[in-house]
Amino acid sequence: MFQCKVLSGQWSAWALLFLFAAVAAGQTEYSGRGAGASLWVGGDYANFKAGFPIDSNTRLQGIGAFATYTRNHWLGFDANVRFFNFGGWNGQTQQDYLLGPRYTFLHSDKYHPFASFEAGMVKIQYPFGMGTGTSFALAPGGGLDYHLNRKWSVRAAYQFQILTNSPDFTDEPKFGIRPNGFIGGVSYRIF
Repeated sequence: MFQCKVLSGQWSAWALLFLFAAVAAGQTEYSGRGAGASLWVGGDYANFKAGFPIDSNTRLQGIGAFATYTRNHWLGFDANVRFFNFGGWNGQTQQDYLLGPRYTFLHSDKYHPFASFEAGMVKIQYPFGMGTGTSFALAPGGGLDYHLNRKWSVRAAYQFQILTNSPDFTDEPKFGIRPNGFIGGVSYRIF
């Protein structure tokens, strides 16, 4: 009889051990996440005030693609390519190829306000077949990424471009081309 109590005690201990192991393994994701890296890719629509001719109300509209890589909650990089093929004045178009750092001011689950400073190449087809020009651009900007869930996000942003070596047309000041405008987009998280 004594032996039977010991065996039943051992079985009880083993049963408790297996029950504890099953409960301990029940958590499949970490309860806390660090500031890991992420990559978002997406598409956008942009509506810019054309910088040429100076003081005109000409608007350029276009579509593009962008990628945002963040190393932690605050610092990252933006890269984008945009093709402004719609709404130009008498054949005017613009293509942007920009890359630069970005800083996110606030980290929350949903809202991510940011400032960026991109640089790169902007190619312009001038109106009336006057020719094309390629300029080095500095493009400060900012906006808000709103995360719909862990995989999808929408973006609203504003960008101001300074074309540093824009051509010297008659009645146009040198370095006078400064396209600027609004951008709206949707992105998907790769990792």
